[in-house]
Amino acid sequence: MVSLEQIGILNFKSYNLKGKLFEREEDFKVQEIEEDGTVLKLEREEKSEIPKEKKDYLLFTLVKRGISTPEAIKLIARNLHISFKRIAYNGNKDKRALTSQRISIFKLDAEKLNIENERIFFRDITYSNEPCKIGKLYGNHFTVTVKKLENTVQQLQDIAEDVVKGIPNFYGPQRFGASSLNIEISRNIIKRDFKSAFYDLVLKERAESKLNQQKRAELRDIFSPYLEGKEINLEKAREILSSLPGFMYFERDSLQYLLQHKNDYIGAIRMMPKYIRLLIIQAYQYYIFNRTLSKLLEDKEVNELESNIPTVGYDMQLNDNEVGKVIREILQQEGIDNTEIFKISSMPEASLKSFLHPSFFIPENFRIEKKGENVEISFDLKKGSYATILLMKLFGVENLYSSVE
Repeated sequence: MVSLEQIGILNFKSYNLKGKLFEREEDFKVQEIEEDGTVLKLEREEKSEIPKEKKDYLLFTLVKRGISTPEAIKLIARNLHISFKRIAYNGNKDKRALTSQRISIFKLDAEKLNIENERIFFRDITYSNEPCKIGKLYGNHFTVTVKKLENTVQQLQDIAEDVVKGIPNFYGPQRFGASSLNIEISRNIIKRDFKSAFYDLVLKERAESKLNQQKRAELRDIFSPYLEGKEINLEKAREILSSLPGFMYFERDSLQYLLQHKNDYIGAIRMMPKYIRLLIIQAYQYYIFNRTLSKLLEDKEVNELESNIPTVGYDMQLNDNEVGKVIREILQQEGIDNTEIFKISSMPEASLKSFLHPSFFIPENFRIEKKGENVEISFDLKKGSYATILLMKLFGVENLYSSVE
């Protein structure tokens, strides 16, 4: 189960609602809201007419269930026999959910988009001169079905009135990877310990499937000595790499690279797609933000906070105001005395620039309604806020993750 302290979240109070969540994908629906306010639908549509005028990008709504956005992108690319780099989207959607989102593919005829199975289907197919882009959306509409809820109607009404006063805008667990490992990886990269970062990224034990754990243990046994400069059985090493399942492509490619380019850990890390590397590296930035917000909440209510708080980055000037002093104190505890450390010349794409992040969010159109024997919670969140944090506020970490697990 996730530990909030591991990801920098303290002073987080919950209403501790009691109920059953996530029994089916349909119990957690996520619908992307476009910039013009359009909420993307989840239902299949009758056969629509394919546009005749072709443009640079094929644009469509992807409806998926029980699969993450990156997994869906790989599935689409594999079936269309194209590079996944031609496919773009506006934002990641949850895996354990029924979701809708806009997808664009560069230079693809609509007639070729005929993939359909129990996991994914497409609707609203058109052409566009503009591709999808991360952040090019208003936000998301969420519908959560709760079964066997033990709380009274009056308690639910009180909570609904309180929630709209504001929720601390922490970065949620999904930003930090399995076992919150991305924080340690990004911390090591920032501190230029690329060997430790690579070990954590590829070899370190983590929460994952039994097959992954077994294969990673095999890799650890053979390659840990290699990282320490010792000779290893190269034939056995290549045999283990060739036995890895397809979804461990990065582990295979990066270790093969390291066998050919000894000690080039930066090059090995760069075998991972750039957008995934960026997500991992940002984890340390988000961790510092969570700790900063937690510290500020020791003495303030959420609605007493400044509307935006800066994230740490190489261009950040640490002022002597309250936020600046808090960030400086946290960095000192982390062994960092200068923000210029966040600019990495040997790996420029890992350099972290400061930006403002809202200190709290207010769910829009928040409703708690009885639906027969169940309760339905629905709300809209603007981009940059996380349903996981709101659900933690409602149900508490233990209740939420016991449902997930």
